[in-house]
Amino acid sequence: TVNVGDPVSASYVYNYLKSRQDEIFMLARGAAQPHVYPDDIKSLPIPRPSIEVQQAIVDECAVVDAEYESSRMSIEEYRSKISKVFVDLEVLVIGGGNSLYIKDICFVNPSKREASWLPLDTTISFLEMSSISNDGFIDTCQDRTLKEVIKGSYTYFRDGDIIIAKITPCMENGKCALVSGLTNGIGFGSSEFHVFRNSNAAVKQEYLFYYLNRESIRKQAEERMTGASGHRRVPIDFYRELPIPVPPLSEQERIIRKIEGYEAEIRKAEAVMQGAEARKSAILQKYLG
Repeated sequence: TVNVGDPVSASYVYNYLKSRQDEIFMLARGAAQPHVYPDDIKSLPIPRPSIEVQQAIVDECAVVDAEYESSRMSIEEYRSKISKVFVDLEVLVIGGGNSLYIKDICFVNPSKREASWLPLDTTISFLEMSSISNDGFIDTCQDRTLKEVIKGSYTYFRDGDIIIAKITPCMENGKCALVSGLTNGIGFGSSEFHVFRNSNAAVKQEYLFYYLNRESIRKQAEERMTGASGHRRVPIDFYRELPIPVPPLSEQERIIRKIEGYEAEIRKAEAVMQGAEARKSAILQKYLG
């Protein structure tokens, strides 16, 4: 019902306009720096339900906002817990615990000649930089033939390898993945990846991945970048000379299970955050039709 004389809640207007954000952006005008002008927004029609309906919309949207904020804080908490796992290990190393350099653990940037014995019509997976999420996962990949990629400047890797972006800002943004599920177990991708293949039975690959895929490591890597602005890269020697704590395998497995649990909770919280706007749109649809 609509009561023409009812006031309009500012919170209701905010939630309504937020739900129309994509449409509002499409109103932008101008060549170099498009702007949405106030008169364009003023011309937008806004449904005016009763004050009771407005308040119901505001209250239900507030619940979604609270869940969003709670999820955001949970993600920070779980990431802090993951960081603390390795901080505690590094303290043990300083106190005399066991550690190894990456160069003593991995083959780094293996040669694509490894794949040269395969028929050129072999189907493989191709990963662009955009294929890698900022959370350590492969979002998408394409199938290509070996013939399409073997002679290019693409990076070669296979199932079980770790790939890490070496160029700014992709490295800082966390473009890193433990590769699995490649077509025929073989992958090629952006030339801006470093590849790490575990060759030491004393270190589990999942443990190595979780150690490398941390903000503190990215901060160290950023300090070692070389090259011109906008094209700065992490030299492979930074990783080769990087020491990491190496606890017994049983302890590594315990750490992996713990971090996998934290990561699962982070993904749940991210799903809540990603679905927030859709839920608020559904609330508006329910009341406004």
